Amino acid sequence: MKTTHKIIQGDALKVLKTIPDNSVDLVFADPPYNMSKKKGLNWAYSKHVTMQESWDMFSKDDFFKFNNGWLAECFRILKHGGSLWISGSFHNIYQMGFIIQQFHPEIKINNSIVWFKPNAQPNITCRFFTESTEHLIWATKNGDGKKWKFNYQWTKDHITDPINPIGKQTRNVWSIPLTPKSEKWAGAHPTQKPFELLKRIILSSTNEGDLVLDPFVGSGTTSAVAKYYGRNSIGIELSDKYIGIIKKRLQENQKTLSGSQTEITIEKFKD
Repeated sequence: MKTTHKIIQGDALKVLKTIPDNSVDLVFADPPYNMSKKKGLNWAYSKHVTMQESWDMFSKDDFFKFNNGWLAECFRILKHGGSLWISGSFHNIYQMGFIIQQFHPEIKINNSIVWFKPNAQPNITCRFFTESTEHLIWATKNGDGKKWKFNYQWTKDHITDPINPIGKQTRNVWSIPLTPKSEKWAGAHPTQKPFELLKRIILSSTNEGDLVLDPFVGSGTTSAVAKYYGRNSIGIELSDKYIGIIKKRLQENQKTLSGSQTEITIEKFKD
């Protein structure tokens, strides 16, 4: 089996508008959290600096408009029975849930997943509880007589961590460490997600040959996992400095689980 993997450099909302209706099996989105500060804080006992990325800064009204826009496009392109997974923190995840429930009656929220990070970064200000989790919304587009896809037996047989023993029903709390250095060999990205997180999402919600789309693909983890496990993928990334990281991860690491052939294309979006 041959799989194709396309990376499109451009604005997510503009690129999404060019993708056909009901054509994607799974969307994974790790959108801006709107938590960056113009001047990041340093932690005296480590190299950690809080987020200070320009692409992660919005006014209150612009942030709502942005999230409403890309979510609407993702639901349009999603197949009936397809899944949308959103990763976020308290900075943005509640707004995403509100938009889905308020404006998209055709969408069902199946689960809220809590991703526990046993090696989370320290709380720099020492004025809050230490943030040790992210939250994921799993929502599905249920229409045209089709139910959502969920590979239940795979989750029982393969997902394992200190909270989820293998062979048992997988809980909605996942214990996965922060992305290890071994996965950052191609370059640094401030919000790179671990391979294990995307593995659980993609393999629980798709079959081989399905199409996975990531509108904010960042360092390319979604595309890399889809490629490894025999799914097709489309990744959208605005920043030129991360395209090189994605290219390295997809082209220099040709390994796939099944040994199948892959076709990789990287292009700039033209308005």
